[in-house]
Amino acid sequence: MRIVFPYLYEAWLITKKLETLILGGRKHSFNKGELVQSSDNDQQRFYLIKSGFIKRYLIENDGTLSVQYIDVPGDIFPLTFVFNRLLHQTIYRGPEVHYYEAMNKVVVYSLDSEKLIDGVNKDPSLYRDLLSVAGKRLESNIQLLENQALRTVYHRVAHQLAYFGHRLGKPHANGIKVDVPLTQQDLADILSTSRETVSLCVVRLRDKGLIKTGAFFVIPNLAKLQEEAYK
Repeated sequence: MRIVFPYLYEAWLITKKLETLILGGRKHSFNKGELVQSSDNDQQRFYLIKSGFIKRYLIENDGTLSVQYIDVPGDIFPLTFVFNRLLHQTIYRGPEVHYYEAMNKVVVYSLDSEKLIDGVNKDPSLYRDLLSVAGKRLESNIQLLENQALRTVYHRVAHQLAYFGHRLGKPHANGIKVDVPLTQQDLADILSTSRETVSLCVVRLRDKGLIKTGAFFVIPNLAKLQEEAYK
């Protein structure tokens, strides 16, 4: 039996110092479907999400969309920007372009590289805060690798929803609410499968009482859903 993820949504928020630094930058608003930033933009900025949700994705060679991450209020991105500007490290050298798209109405604040560098130079303890954020992102990447090793799409869907319960969950009268406008197509794009396949898996999980569906996914018992992923 695996141990269920120990904490929920609020534990992922950035420190007050780092938030204050970025809130001193520019404010931007985006509507659902609008592009916030892409990795091929020479004028990249460093963002904090104040409200709304943003998905990071790339477009595969066959034209399919592959969602890699969902950022929530309190998240900062892109971390490759931090490593490049502060540590002079290039984390990714591939040819793919990564896009950041608003999933609903989004408000973000941004800094350019000069203000980020100046802020960290004035308060080097911000390096520790940024390292903590990088560690959280590393955990999500490890989760994706583990997900890919599971034997069926059904188990991968259960595993992904359990992770979202941990990563995006908030207490709800019926359990844990995955507090993001996540569609079955989004799940399919994350897991690199078809929406029809995800739909069958969702129905099976719902029939077992492991999830409830509607405007949002609700997980009655996070530990039981986590266990289902590894059966």
